[in-house]
Amino acid sequence: MRIVNIHHAWSLPPRTTRAVTALVVIIVVVVSVASIAGYASTALAVVATALLAALVEELVRAALGYWLRSV
Repeated sequence: MRIVNIHHAWSLPPRTTRAVTALVVIIVVVVSVASIAGYASTALAVVATALLAALVEELVRAALGYWLRSV
């Protein structure tokens, strides 16, 4: 019997994609309400800062994983 390895184009698990979708919807709603209230620039600055923090965390995690595999 032959086992076929199926590779899906989307690499994230379904639970992760649902969580990311929910977070994006929350961010869009918060920025929309803030822009209506007159705080659009502040809301966008907070969202940009949070996204940069998440990006740095992922980069550090990837670098640490690479370093631990090579040591």
